[in-house]
Amino acid sequence: MADVGRRRTDRVLAPLRIRVLGNDAQGVSFAEETVTISFNQQGARISLTHSLLPDDIVLIKNLKNGIEDEFRVVGGLQEVFGNRREWGVEALNPNTEIWGVKFSAPAEGTQPKILIECAACGRAEQATVSNIEYQVLLSTGLISCHCDHCGETTRWKPSAQTVTAEPEAAGVKTVSPASERRQLRRLRLTMCMRVRNSWGVVDIAQTRDVSKTGLCSVSSQRFQVGEDVYITLPFASHQVPVETQGKIVWSAESSGKRLYGIRYGA
Repeated sequence: MADVGRRRTDRVLAPLRIRVLGNDAQGVSFAEETVTISFNQQGARISLTHSLLPDDIVLIKNLKNGIEDEFRVVGGLQEVFGNRREWGVEALNPNTEIWGVKFSAPAEGTQPKILIECAACGRAEQATVSNIEYQVLLSTGLISCHCDHCGETTRWKPSAQTVTAEPEAAGVKTVSPASERRQLRRLRLTMCMRVRNSWGVVDIAQTRDVSKTGLCSVSSQRFQVGEDVYITLPFASHQVPVETQGKIVWSAESSGKRLYGIRYGA
C-alpha cells in the first residue's frame, strides 16, 4: 500500500481503512470501520454491514491520514457475503483529498454517456455519468439525479426502449445464428474500448450499448463470430489494461462500419 499515494489514475482498486458515520435505512445513527473496494476523485465503492438510503449523506474518514469528507449515497451494489453489501458513494467536495492520491483527468471519450429518463416526469436526456453512478445503474437500474422539470432530485432509469441483439439499420446483413438473436434491455452509451483476439489483432473500438451480459461495439477490424476476444472497458492509453474475456456472438456491416456483439465470459 505504500505506493498508493503516488499513483496517477482514474480509479484505484485498494482496500483503504475507513470509518463511516451516518444514519442507516431505519434512521438509526451508526459508525462502522470498514474498507474501500475502489475509489477515484468522484467517489468510492465501499463495503458495509449497515444498509443505506440513496441520497443520504455519510461522513467518511480515512483512518490512514485522518482526512474526512462528506459523501452522497448513490445506491447499493452487490451483496458480498452474510449481511455485508457494497455501496456506491459520491464525494460532495469535487476536490477532496481524502484518499491521498493525485488523480489525473479522465481520458477523453472514457466517460460513459447514457440516455436516461426521470422516473417521475418521464423527461429524457443523454447524461455523462461518473464511474460510481455507472456501476450503480448497471446493478440496480436506478440512480438519483436533479430533474430541472420536477425541480428536485428524482430517480432516473435507462430510457425505456428495447434494443435487440441485432442492429436496427435497414439492409444490414448479419451473420449471427438465430440462437443468438435475443432481446436484451441495454444501456445506450458511447465509450472507448480496446479489443484484441488470440491472434494479436488489436483495435481501439467504441461501444454503442452495454448490458450486464455483453455489449455492442463499432470496430475497424475484422473479427470472426465464435472467436474469443479480450476487452478493456473503459480504455485509456495511460492506464495498465485490465482485460475481460469475451466472445463474438454476432457481426454485421452497415454504412461501411463493422458492428459486433460481444458476450462476456469464455
